[in-house]
Amino acid sequence: MKKLKYLISILLLGTTVSCSDFLQKDPPASPSQDIFWQRKSDFDSALAGCFSIMYEWPGEMSQIIACFDNLTDNSICQHNEDTYGRSQTIALGDLDPNTTGYVSYMYSHCYTGIARVHLVLENLENYSGSDMSDEDRNFIVAQCKALRGYFYSWLYQCYREVPLVTSSLNLDNMYQPKATRAEIYAQIMQDFDEAIAALPDKPYSDAQMSGYFTPGTLKAFKARLMLGEAYDDNGKADPTKMAEIVPLLESIQGYSLADRMRDNFLSDKQLSSPEIMFSVRYLAPNITHSMDLYYGAWTTCGVTRDLVDEFECTDGLKWGESPLTISVDESLLNTNATAEENYNEREKLFQNRDPRLRETVTHSGYATFPDEGFEENGRIKLTDQQQTGFGMLKLLQPTTEMPSYSTISDADVVILRYAEVLLMIAEAENEANGPTSKVYDAVNAVRARSEMPPLPEGLTQDEMRERIRHENRVEFAFEGQRYFQLKRWKLMEELVDGAVDPALPAYIKVFQPAFYYWPIPQGEIDKAGGILEQDPNYV
Repeated sequence: MKKLKYLISILLLGTTVSCSDFLQKDPPASPSQDIFWQRKSDFDSALAGCFSIMYEWPGEMSQIIACFDNLTDNSICQHNEDTYGRSQTIALGDLDPNTTGYVSYMYSHCYTGIARVHLVLENLENYSGSDMSDEDRNFIVAQCKALRGYFYSWLYQCYREVPLVTSSLNLDNMYQPKATRAEIYAQIMQDFDEAIAALPDKPYSDAQMSGYFTPGTLKAFKARLMLGEAYDDNGKADPTKMAEIVPLLESIQGYSLADRMRDNFLSDKQLSSPEIMFSVRYLAPNITHSMDLYYGAWTTCGVTRDLVDEFECTDGLKWGESPLTISVDESLLNTNATAEENYNEREKLFQNRDPRLRETVTHSGYATFPDEGFEENGRIKLTDQQQTGFGMLKLLQPTTEMPSYSTISDADVVILRYAEVLLMIAEAENEANGPTSKVYDAVNAVRARSEMPPLPEGLTQDEMRERIRHENRVEFAFEGQRYFQLKRWKLMEELVDGAVDPALPAYIKVFQPAFYYWPIPQGEIDKAGGILEQDPNYV
């Protein structure tokens, strides 16, 4: 049974919330501020309410994080709704200040979360109850600072400049101008560093830290942002900045790779995973999501042929170049048909391939779950909606029937895994010092877990860079990583603009340089009376 850290009874805690709708009234079922903050359990519930922002609908920080891949060369979205972040709208180049989905919800939810954090911090400062020890107080403060840094890290990656709010707003300061990127970055690093120093250095699987930020988690989140800062506008890395990242990541302790990559996404194995470093927690029947329906029956992430081709053959050579390649009739692949001959032809693509292909992708509307103990059920019909002929399997739970509205899903959404730490070490070390043994060791550890052969010796720095980027793509597909990695490497124009799947020739992706940062939602601009200015690329 999962250990539930997030209480659903306190979702909206206070009156002062954010730059967005700064006055938020208590819902009828929530306690008044006048009788709240009277005991330690109130603060525990309030902290849970801060964390709960991550799974509020539509779940841009949780259940639809996989839809970020629809903005890349990994997948397409056939449903143009807020439910999926408006990822089809954005992918096809329709991005402006009135775009909803990811653009509006990320902004409003992050600031709502930041406002809740400030309520906890400010009320805790005035609390003198004997039921809270200094250790308890320090833990709550550290988690609040980690949360504020985390919310700002999303804002920092998605928008060019945003307001920097570090205390509750009131009628006198409710509208805030944008801060510089340097100021936002400094605040994130300060919050993370202070939290790291105050928290016990235990892994995420530890009973005390389960469901919370750990020092190792925060170091990895710091490294993500530092990697972004180490590349210039042309995608060229600064070796000095890269060299600073390696020891930070190497100081992370207490984690290791799970036996199998997909084990990290199976509900019954997640709590015991030594690899998961942070996740958004769910628990049926009170806190559930619809990911099996979204990504199974509705194929919200239609996998591209380009992603399928990225997975190597088991000899470590590219598909098409390896002698293990099985030739296919392409005319049968580029169709949504699920007839038996189409199934058999697509199945050839999965033969002699990196095991992660089967752990990540399904085809022809069917799925099999032999590694989860469902051998006797054979292949299961998942959907009739795989427009590209391929769908996502990675986040689906084993099943014997097509997911439906009645399907209850409560697998945790994995946000950070130790495999990413290893590949970040490889990326930073390679850019700082070239393909040293440290780089080989880190990449090969991830490959070996999936029974893939080690990288060939003697790779150049450029060759190793491509291998690391390949490994990131096949290891972290549909974990919300590739969109931000391609932006980090300044490869969106090269790999995404004009991208098209052979099965959907009319679905042509559009990416303009302005899209590296999203516009501030127009509603926020309108009510700020000229104090908050729009990103110049969207004026």
